[in-house]
Amino acid sequence: MLRPKSKPRPWTIKRSASQPAMANRPRDPFYHTTRWRKESKAFREANPLCAECLREGFVVPGEVTDHIIPKDICMDPWDWKNWQDLCKKHHARKAAKDKQLIKKHRDELAKKAKS
Repeated sequence: MLRPKSKPRPWTIKRSASQPAMANRPRDPFYHTTRWRKESKAFREANPLCAECLREGFVVPGEVTDHIIPKDICMDPWDWKNWQDLCKKHHARKAAKDKQLIKKHRDELAKKAKS
């Protein structure tokens, strides 16, 4: 028996196979350096569990090294005291909050510069 064809879904974005979903996203070159990859890996080996999940009482392996204070705001992006290991779920949540925090910080700096 043949599978029925799926119906077109107007809410999906049509992309070609050569254009992945995140292709146009701006990328920070900091996270693609050899130093970051090595230090991040060493940090995750030393701190293998998601910090947020631990606070919630769950034991879940961490997958992403995250800056507690966003890298664009903190003084030293290499300070391990400002890092935490997060699972992808918690990192996505925190990244969304960080974007707002960075925007607010830049707006405040621009306001001070005008004064």
